[in-house]
Amino acid sequence: MNKKTTKNLILSVATAAFLFKGEVYADQYGGGEVKNKSFRIEKEVRIKHEGDYEDKLVLDDGEWGEVIEFRVEIKNEGEVETDDMKMEDFLPEEMYRVGGDGLTEYWNDFEPGETKTFYIDAKIDEDEFDRENFDKCVVNKAEVRYDGDFEGADTATVCYGDIEITELPETGIGTTMLPLGLGLIVVGTLVKKSRKK
Repeated sequence: MNKKTTKNLILSVATAAFLFKGEVYADQYGGGEVKNKSFRIEKEVRIKHEGDYEDKLVLDDGEWGEVIEFRVEIKNEGEVETDDMKMEDFLPEEMYRVGGDGLTEYWNDFEPGETKTFYIDAKIDEDEFDRENFDKCVVNKAEVRYDGDFEGADTATVCYGDIEITELPETGIGTTMLPLGLGLIVVGTLVKKSRKK
């Protein structure tokens, strides 16, 4: 390798190192967009103080009036501390908030590896149960934003209803297939006999 090639190579590496260092400096201390950021949001639901959190909750008839607890967990999986964070929860119109954290929450100083957890208590509107023979699932969505920009969302589902299972007509070999099979055998025998004549 000649001197000119070596000099150009060293110059290129030095320039690249300077530019990379300048970008990190701007990201961490202001003057540029924050890079190396990543947020994970997870939303789950349960009847308050009962059982484990799940993605989907199915309420039995006697559980319709229970307080439902949504849990929203947001983790900073990036490499930098962030400010101007926002969580917004969108309760479906069939539900209303009765306690816990707010439907909109703001915070700063969100450290790498840190998790923020919010709990929202809600109930299903009683008007939803003024019907017969119905079932319904509603979706509750939560979003996370950084500096006003959308960063992610997750949902949890709540199902309820009072569908009555009516007795179905009997089926099976004894009631349907056996008479049909015998009938086809008789018809086949008659057709065969008529062709021989």
